[in-house]
Amino acid sequence: MEKLYGTIESGCKLVRERKRSLRMLLDAAELQSYLQCAFDHFAMTLDVAFDFVQASFINNPIPFDFGGNILRVAISIMERQTPKHGRPDPRAIFQELSALVASCIMLDSVRHEIRGEFETLIG
Repeated sequence: MEKLYGTIESGCKLVRERKRSLRMLLDAAELQSYLQCAFDHFAMTLDVAFDFVQASFINNPIPFDFGGNILRVAISIMERQTPKHGRPDPRAIFQELSALVASCIMLDSVRHEIRGEFETLIG
């Protein structure tokens, strides 16, 4: 029993440090929000897994700016993609989107006659 407890404890520490490095640790208010979303979900169905990503969009909606729209496109691609090995690879999705994003930035700069360095165009 002590070995099991030690394994669980070390796993929890590892997850906590990983979340801290990704700035994903929840405070009490955020945890309460996720618990409420989970309660509402499981009150409706027990057959479908709770989606933490969708719950995070309720707590932190995607902004309606250029970056937010790019993120929406990436999420749409991810949801429709059937990966060969499990989950879709976000890096591969953004790699594929990079040419589209670059062309959008260039089109906008030409339309609005914005000249200058790269930082000027995306600022």
